[in-house]
Amino acid sequence: MKLSDSQYYTLRRWHSLSGVVPVGAFLLEHLATNAIALDGPAAYNRGVAAIGGLPFLPAIEVLLIGVPILFHMLVGALIATSGEASVFRGRYPRNWMYLLQRVSGVFLAFFIIYHVWGTRLSPAAALHRSDLYTFMRGHLRERGVLPIYLLGTIAACFHLGNGLFGFAVHWGFAATKEAQRRAARIGFAVFVILAALGVDALLSFTDHPLRLFGHPPDTFALHAGVER
Repeated sequence: MKLSDSQYYTLRRWHSLSGVVPVGAFLLEHLATNAIALDGPAAYNRGVAAIGGLPFLPAIEVLLIGVPILFHMLVGALIATSGEASVFRGRYPRNWMYLLQRVSGVFLAFFIIYHVWGTRLSPAAALHRSDLYTFMRGHLRERGVLPIYLLGTIAACFHLGNGLFGFAVHWGFAATKEAQRRAARIGFAVFVILAALGVDALLSFTDHPLRLFGHPPDTFALHAGVER
C-alpha cells in the first residue's frame, strides 16, 4: 500500500507511541511478574494471584493490552508494506536494526498468539489457575517450548529497546545525530538488561543451573510434590 508522506509520518508517530505506551509498559510489567519466579514458586503464585484479583481485569486486558497490541501489529504491518518502508539498503548498522525490527515484529505476532493460547486460553492452563508456577514449569519442559519462549522474550525485548530509538526520533526527542546516537545506545542497553532478566526468569522455571539474578534451582524447597 502506498502512503503519502504525511500519512506515513503520522502512522509512524502513533505506531511508535503505542509501542512504548501501553504495549511497552505492559511488557515491563509482564517481565517484572515473571521475575518474581526468581524468588521461588510461592512468591510467583502470590504475585500472579495479586494481579488476578484486580477489579475489572478482563476489561483491562482487552482494552488496555489486547486492543493496543492489535493496533500496533496492524499499523506495523501497514507501515512495513508501504512503498517507503519496504526499501532496504544494508550498508549501515541502522538499516540492519530497521530490518531486525520488522523481522522481530512478525515473529512476535505469531509468538503472542501462541503464548496467550498456551498460558491463558488452553484447557490445561485453566486447570492450573491456583498454581501457575507448576503449570509453567511443566509447560516449559515440553519439547521445543523453552527455545520458543527464549526467542520470544529476546525478540520482545529487542523490539522495545530498538523501538525506543524510533520513538525518540519520531516524537522529536532525538533531532540531532548526537541525540540519535545516545537514543540508540539507551535502547540497546534497555534491550540487553530486559533480555537478561527475562531469560533468567524463564530459566528459573526449569532446572537449568544458569542464573544471573536469582537463586540456583536447588535452593528452593520441593514444590507441590514435584521433584526438582
